[in-house]
This record gives sequence, C-alpha cells and structure tokens, in this order.
Amino acid sequence: MSTTLYVRLPQRPHDQPQPWQFGAMAFALVRTPVADKSRRAGVPHAPELLREGHAPAGEMPAADRLVLIVAASDVLLATAMVPPLPPARLRLALPNLVEDMLATDAAPCHIALGPALDPAATARGARRRLLMVTDRAWLRAALDNFAEHKHRRRHVVAAQLCLPLAPADVEQTAAPEAPPSAPGAIPVQPATLMVEAAATALAQSASLLDAAAPAESARMWQVTARTGQYEGFGLLLGDQALATWQALAPAGQWHGDAAARAHAPVPALRAQPPVARASRISEDWRIWLAGAEDCLRDPQLDLAQFEFAQGRMDRWNLRAWRLPLALAAGLLLVQILGMNLQWLMLRHEASRIEAAQVDLLHTAFPNVPPIAEPPLLMRRQVEQLRTASGRSVPGDFLPLADGFARAARQLPPDALLQLDYRASTLYVTLKPGTNTGALRDAARQAGLQMEDDRNPPDAARGGSTPPQGATRWTVKAAS
Repeated sequence: MSTTLYVRLPQRPHDQPQPWQFGAMAFALVRTPVADKSRRAGVPHAPELLREGHAPAGEMPAADRLVLIVAASDVLLATAMVPPLPPARLRLALPNLVEDMLATDAAPCHIALGPALDPAATARGARRRLLMVTDRAWLRAALDNFAEHKHRRRHVVAAQLCLPLAPADVEQTAAPEAPPSAPGAIPVQPATLMVEAAATALAQSASLLDAAAPAESARMWQVTARTGQYEGFGLLLGDQALATWQALAPAGQWHGDAAARAHAPVPALRAQPPVARASRISEDWRIWLAGAEDCLRDPQLDLAQFEFAQGRMDRWNLRAWRLPLALAAGLLLVQILGMNLQWLMLRHEASRIEAAQVDLLHTAFPNVPPIAEPPLLMRRQVEQLRTASGRSVPGDFLPLADGFARAARQLPPDALLQLDYRASTLYVTLKPGTNTGALRDAARQAGLQMEDDRNPPDAARGGSTPPQGATRWTVKAAS
C-alpha cells in the first residue's frame, strides 16, 4: 500500500510582500494499492481516505507521494508552436513564446512544457504544445514550505486540470440568457465548474477593508473551471460578481463545497440532487481526487520541471534507510575495533616471542650483545661452534659439492665446464644444451637450492667469463 498527500495551495496573495506566510491549507491523505490492476483495466479505483482537514505544512502527515494542487487563478494555460530544442535552450526560448499572452513580464514566470496537441505532426519540426505559466517565486516558496515534509516523490499540478472532464452526454446547466444551440451544430465539450469559499489573504483583506459591511457581502468565492482537455481558468469573485458572471459562464456541470452549496448565489448548485457517497471520501474532495488521479497519469502535466524537477537523490527515502545504515555503521565500527584488538594481541605475542628468543640467546651465549635479530645471532654462533669443533656446516664447500655430485650423476661427463665456491655459494657453469630441468629437480631432492645466476661474473668475484651459450647457476643449501 502507498499513501498520497493532496494539498490545495491557496491563491497567491497580491497584497502581501515576500516572504509569503503559508497558513493552514486543505489536505487529504489517501491510501491506494501499489499495484492497482484495476487502473490498467480501465476501471476507476476507489482510494481510501485516511485523513483530511486543514493544517500547516509542518503538521501534515507523512506520505509516500506529495501532490500540490496550485490554484487555477495562478496558472495560465496557453498553447504555442514549440521548436525541437535541447532542454537548456528550450528553457531560454519559452519566455519569448508566451510574452504576447501575458499582461506582465515573462522573466519572473515559470513556464512548464505540457503534452503535444498535434500528435500527428513530425517530431523534428515545431509542434503545438501546452504551456503552463505560473509565478516562479510563488512556486519556489510553496516547495520550500514543504522542504521538511517526509515524502519520496512530489508532483505539482494545476487545479483546473484536476477537475474531471464532464461527459459529453451530461445535462448541461447554462445561464438563462444563453441562447439554445442551433440544430446540426458541433457539440461543445461541457465544462466542469467548482465553486469554493476563498481561503486567501486577499479575501481576508477584503473583509477588513469593508468592515462596515456584513460578512455575507464581503464573502469571496474561488471559481475553478475546466472547459476542455487542456483548457481551464480560475477566478476570485464576490457574491455580486459571481451572480453576474454566471451569464458568461460556460455551460456544464457545477460543483461546490459545503459553504458554496449553502451560501453561493449559484442556482445550479442548489438544484443538483445530493450525490450518493459510495466511499469514505468527503464531498469536498471527491471531485478533486478523481481529477487529480487522472491528471497524474500524464507526467507532462507536472509543473515541477527544469529547476523545480525532483532529482534522483530526492526520491530516495533516506529516513527509511536509517536502521540499515545504522546497522552497517555499527558492524563497521565493530570490525575496526576487532581488527585493532587483534593487532594489539598479535603485537603483544610478537614482543613475548622476541623476548623469549633474546633470553634463549643470552642463556646459550652470554657474551653476545643483542645488536641484531636473535635468530640470526643464534645461527651465526652455532655455525662458529661447528667450525671450531671441526664439523662442517651445510654451506661449506664439501657438503655443497657432495650434494651437487649426487644430483649430477645423470649428466654427461663434459656437461660441467666450471665450478666455483664463494660465500657459502657454489657457482656452476654448464655446457649449452644441458637438461637443467632434471638437474634442478635432482638438486632439490638432495637438499639444495639451484637458481639461475643473473649476475654476470666479474674480476672482483674472481670469476671467469663463461663460454658462448653456457649457463651459470648458483647452488646453495636449502633453508
């Protein structure tokens, strides 16, 4: 199950300086299945309303997805021929496409790119596309207001696109002065109109300026109208203006909240029969949730584009990874502490063994100063004792020559060209073509280590230059 938090943003106050103070906003927390098979089959799903009401952004419940619905009067829907440009260049070119449609400068406006209105046109040329224009500072303030909210994904949509399209065969409610349609005329898409009590600072200031008037005369109404698939607008009207504007309103279905149905001067709202509630969703949110879900199916209707686009890192729910990250950090800390503890134990063991070796060396040879490693001193002292007693050591000439003679029994008589001995090492020069592989294996079995002599002989070593093609080997006692 996944949760979605829908928030209705108030109208942008034109009489308040920045920074704007967002108060309590209308919200609805809805739970829907993650894999909703009914949506794939074209059957509308029935979301479960968990919570609704009015609260500041910091007191709203956490959700997997956040959907901000911008007031229709703050979003201008326009169409223009958009050339195929990269996103960076397209962002710079969009203000030039809408500057003739705006009553203000296009520089402080955020322009979002909507879907293409002529799918049959070629993708290489300019295409007529929907443009959604809103105030950049207002949108940034709204997103910053929800910067600390706990959610993984967020969307920003226009309110006029969140109203469901009225069916073509619906009974249209038009103004009494509107003339009937001529026979044979092309049917017009009926509009969907929503009337709500305005909850903005502008409405509050209007009541303060006209304090002598009764509250009913200062009441402001927020009108949201959707006249087509990608068409709609928003108005902020008083009681008298709303009653007069109905003569110009498009024909269609009228909807309203509880305050509008009770006090708004719209006869169409009172003439409608009460809607049977088939779910737990309240009447005020039933229309908005149905239209918003249909709007979110098209990712191009999201106003959060360009600099307001949600990055990949923003989609990660780091709070959900707090426990695994803490566990990984704890395991890493335990591993580091264990490695350091093991190193201290091994260091203590090495110090103990080294002290035992020094004690053993001093016990056997009390007059030897510990100027080198104890094993090396012990080995030298033992060799000196063997030499003094007349016993040969493995590195003497006779043991090396005897062991090499036993290993070279299979060599031809003329294979050995030269034999030298220096520094406990036997230098053997062999005739070219001698099977040195078998000789090395035999020397290894005799307890000798036979390696290729890569150092050329010189006069200082007393060696002679071997013949052309001959190989030179070193024979040592195996350690």
